[in-house]
Amino acid sequence: MPHLHTVAAHTIPTHELEHGSDDPARVEHIVPVDSPVHNEVHRHDYDELFFFATGSGTHMIDLEQHTVVAPGMHLVGAGQVHQLSRTAEMRAVVVQFGKDALVGLNGGVHAELFTRMGRPCSVALSAEQVKEAEELLARIEQETARSGPVMKEVVRGYLGILLIKCALWVRESGSDAAQPLEEHEPVRHFQDLVERGYLEERQVSHYADKLAISADHLNELVKKRLGLTASAVIHDRLLLEAKRLLLHSERSVKEVGYLLNMKDPAYFSRWFGKAEGMTPVAYREHVREKYQH
Repeated sequence: MPHLHTVAAHTIPTHELEHGSDDPARVEHIVPVDSPVHNEVHRHDYDELFFFATGSGTHMIDLEQHTVVAPGMHLVGAGQVHQLSRTAEMRAVVVQFGKDALVGLNGGVHAELFTRMGRPCSVALSAEQVKEAEELLARIEQETARSGPVMKEVVRGYLGILLIKCALWVRESGSDAAQPLEEHEPVRHFQDLVERGYLEERQVSHYADKLAISADHLNELVKKRLGLTASAVIHDRLLLEAKRLLLHSERSVKEVGYLLNMKDPAYFSRWFGKAEGMTPVAYREHVREKYQH
């Protein structure tokens, strides 16, 4: 299996799928070892699904600590910061795939699983469900070992089936996830645009223009669908990145603000304090003590 490249992105290491490889998906195995394993904090430019069969541990995904309970599934979307600490006896299978792998698949299912608004990161599964996932992933591995364009389409097909199954299992788990966003729904496209552009563009009118609708109409759609204003969605995404950097990076508060395109340190501190109820310095101390960073 090709190695992963690591690049620096906003001081948090980012793993990328190897350039030059056009495999739609990759499968990795977590196998028992001699002692517990503590992975470093990082993020990816691709999505990951973890299927835990045995073992236990903790999995920090963004700012939440999740207990690994096998059998179960964890979802980590592209850009999310995470860190897995696991017991020596853990056995799990992980599938990694980028956006290119989803060409021709039902984008609504992907949005249901990986949209950042209201979706679960940890879902309990039955042993039978984990076995079913592992069988599909074994098929993906087998087909990836072959060559040719037909193989890639077969892999995409199995990946599509796996995502549909995962979405079904999430629904059956009774999780409080938001209602699925349809593939062509404006709100979904708005979230995608915000994810790509929140550092440079923070005006609702910019995203409304991209969607060829008025700012008022976009705000109405977002509020009805997500219970938030469009500007609140942009604000919350920026705040999440600020929290990620304050927890996981060693940059100064001034540098964190600069990375978020807030060049005035006093403005960044006021903005963060108003949003979070404490200064960036106080938040960093609080959250690091909480997670013993």
